[in-house]
Amino acid sequence: MENQLDIADLFVKYLESGCTPEEIKRLLRYFDIVENEEVLRALINTELEFTEIDKRDHPNIDTVIATTRSNLIKDLTQSRELSTTKNSRLYKWAKICAVWFLIIGAGGLMINYFQWEIKKAIHPVKFYTINTKQGERKTLVLVDGTKIWLSPSSSLEYPDQLKGNLREVKLEGEAFFEVAKDKKHPFVVHSGRMDTRVVGTSFNIQSFKAQTNSTVTVVTGIVKVTAKGLSNVGPQTVVLKPNHQSQFNKINGSLISINYPNASQMLSRKDGILNYDGAPVQDVVGDFSRYYKIPIEIESKSKNCLCYGEFNTNRPVNIVLEQLAAAINAKVVIKKDKYILKGGCEE
Repeated sequence: MENQLDIADLFVKYLESGCTPEEIKRLLRYFDIVENEEVLRALINTELEFTEIDKRDHPNIDTVIATTRSNLIKDLTQSRELSTTKNSRLYKWAKICAVWFLIIGAGGLMINYFQWEIKKAIHPVKFYTINTKQGERKTLVLVDGTKIWLSPSSSLEYPDQLKGNLREVKLEGEAFFEVAKDKKHPFVVHSGRMDTRVVGTSFNIQSFKAQTNSTVTVVTGIVKVTAKGLSNVGPQTVVLKPNHQSQFNKINGSLISINYPNASQMLSRKDGILNYDGAPVQDVVGDFSRYYKIPIEIESKSKNCLCYGEFNTNRPVNIVLEQLAAAINAKVVIKKDKYILKGGCEE
């Protein structure tokens, strides 16, 4: 019996035009077995989700699918086993794969995410999700020895086993990673429209849905970051070394790399000690709200301020907010269980 994970990996190989005729026959034989109809159904559901995404980015999607379908039929009929007939099985396979080749147009980022969704749908490995509430932090050690510090208001999806060519997790929010070194099995973090790929290194990812920018900050090792930009730009990639940070703007689709000399401060961030070097006060207050589970408002005069300094969120919130207020020339007002920053750097 075919291993379902091997089949999933073979799908991705086919997407990248890397399959031999024998491997294509293997895929066709697999789906010709009645017992595998459930796997096929799961794959179709996954493809439909990606089709909906791509329709927003590709106005001529129907034309692309039609062209791709004809190319697929031509490629598949080159196999000696199938060259003499165009049966219903071949057409069914071509119809499914046409959507996959459309996904290739979105670049390697979508292929990686597509492979992750396939494994979730058909792979026997169990997937778990760990969540943190506001004011809560958690630490997790994966089966390969990778350590993850999950920040407040964050979510991490991970498998109970790490099989196949890649070690993959999915993050929403913020986490610090110390990845166990394994050159044969790169570690990939999927976070929204951004993929972070490493072999063995330490880095911090911040990728909240509500924030415009997603960042990856490297403390040790080398990190490859790929982000899906706008439809007319396509995926972008940067390679980061220690003391560098990538910044992905979700609105304009830009991905840049900057020097970040204080990257080592991320080691303290996982313990709740936050350092800022010219960060917008809105971002700082957003962090405080997640760490303390309290509402904090900013008057308009404070919103344009930039914050510098170190804040220990293990201390009482009133002390930390007074420290922030002093840094931006504001004052703290408590009103009905809510904190308000009044005044600010414009005065």
